[in-house]
Order: sequence, then C-alpha cells, then structure tokens
Amino acid sequence: MTNDELKADMEQYRSMLFRLAYSCTGDLSCCDDIVQETFVKLYLRAKPFPDQEGKKAWLIRITINLSKNHVKSGYFRQRAELPDNISISDERDDAVALEEALKQLKPEYRGVIHLHYYMGYTAAEIGDILHISTTAVTTRLQRGREKLKKYLADEKENVYE
Repeated sequence: MTNDELKADMEQYRSMLFRLAYSCTGDLSCCDDIVQETFVKLYLRAKPFPDQEGKKAWLIRITINLSKNHVKSGYFRQRAELPDNISISDERDDAVALEEALKQLKPEYRGVIHLHYYMGYTAAEIGDILHISTTAVTTRLQRGREKLKKYLADEKENVYE
C-alpha cells in the first residue's frame, strides 16, 4: 500500500471509524488512538482487498476489536467518572439521554445498534462484518433496544423525582 492510498483511505473512513470507536467505548479520549491503530494495521496488511466493500468491512471489524480491547483494559476499568451533579443544567436533552443510555449497553449491543441505526447496515450485512449469524444480529438489536428503553425509562423517572 502506498502513502497516497493510505491518505485517501484515511480521508474516506476516518470520521466513520471515529464515530464507531466512540459508540463502542463511550470515551472520546481514546478514539483517535483506536482509529490510528486501525490505519496502522491497514498499512501493514500485506494481502490486498478484493473490493472497497471488503476493505470497509475489514476496517469496521478491526475498529470494533480494538474498541473491545480498550474497554477490557485495566486503564478503562479503573478510570473515574465525573459526578453527575456538576452538570450545567438540570434539563437533559433527548440526544444526551440517548447517548448516556447507549454508554450503559454492553459493547456487543452498542456495536450492532451503531452499525444498524447510525451507519444504515442491514442485519445480514452486520452479520457478515462481525462474522456472526443474521439471527444473532437481530437478537442483539432486539435486546439492545429493550435495554435502551429500560435505561431511558429509568432516566425519565429519575428526572421527575
């Protein structure tokens, strides 16, 4: 792979992979590192891709794997969260509430929800990307949606107490 090809791929896929990494980790500070590591792996890969879709699916898979590794790391588990009471406003925007609820999901649910709703992939395409069955994808989507509903309902109850 030449430097020009790598630059073109970085321009084309950087923002998508960054959003995916953030969706999987919920940690903005690590997303650049994850995306950079993904492109390093792409640069070092010796085997060419059959087409652009194959390359895109490979990049998504590597980003998800690196994000999972980050979430499992000791650093990530031992970090401290800021207390909720230092927010500027008591009113929570729906988008902020949804983002908080997404952070509470397990990475396996967060990943399929991001790929389906934010990136527009079908269950079959997600299954191909993640190397799991279409049934597993639909099950994860269903369970993820149920958990999101529960988290958002709990959040609404806490706001009105």
